[in-house]
Amino acid sequence: MTSAPRDHVGAEPPLSLLKWASCVAGTITKVRNASGSSDNSRVWELTCNDGSLLFVKVSPAKIFHDRESHAYRFAVPALGPLRAPRLKACDPDQLAVLLTAVPGQNVATARLTMTDRIKAHRQAGWLLRALHGSAGGSSKIGVDPDALLMTRRRSVEEHLTAAGELLTPAERELVRRLATLLPILTSCPAAFIHGDAQERNLLWDAATGSAALLDFERSQPALAVDDFVRLATGPWAHQPRLRTAFFTGYGRELTRAEKQVLPALAALDAVSGLAWGARNGDDEVIDRARVTLKLLSNGAVL
Repeated sequence: MTSAPRDHVGAEPPLSLLKWASCVAGTITKVRNASGSSDNSRVWELTCNDGSLLFVKVSPAKIFHDRESHAYRFAVPALGPLRAPRLKACDPDQLAVLLTAVPGQNVATARLTMTDRIKAHRQAGWLLRALHGSAGGSSKIGVDPDALLMTRRRSVEEHLTAAGELLTPAERELVRRLATLLPILTSCPAAFIHGDAQERNLLWDAATGSAALLDFERSQPALAVDDFVRLATGPWAHQPRLRTAFFTGYGRELTRAEKQVLPALAALDAVSGLAWGARNGDDEVIDRARVTLKLLSNGAVL
């Protein structure tokens, strides 16, 4: 986790969680809530007796805990030292992981120069390429593109129904039209993805000139293009230089199939975000979904 997390008002960690963490970390002298304002997971920064920092994170559901634990064990080591937190311990009963701290500022909230932002995105490309080809990847676990296609086709109408009146008739038609491109995803490269690749899960350490990735609870075997959706509809839409830097670091450009299917995946992500944001009172997710739908409506190149 980051060494400079955002404060968040919330409950103190359960005593059982602190006892477990102290069995691994030793005496804990300070506890600070470090949960993100738009994150269902609960995170606390722990100061140890020797002054070092650790983070304890409790996932909102078993599936997220299992994914994150797997990622830290089998995929994250491929990123190298200080490029992501390291797993110190795992408690499946409490859905908890104990993680090392990583130096740096959150790219989404820090006031970085454009030069540093470009460097951060270039390194983010390198990090995601390393993750995509890691030992936790699809070559070891297997991805069935046809099954992914069936799942996403089914989710289109489910998400549209859940979004309800949050969508205009024109937006519904747009989503359905873009969804016709989904069969192309069977030609997209598979990978072990981060699952929530965006600036808020990226750190930049100006002192060392290095970036790091955070939060792997949505990691899973899927398609590499899934990790480009929120970047394409977020920072890259307003700063094309960041996109160029990312793919320079990634080592390749989008394939033809990825370019074609990316708008469809962005539309699905937006509709899902609208429904989830409204249900959970998350204005940040709703705003992101609105921006994405506007970009798609304007025919913006993702």
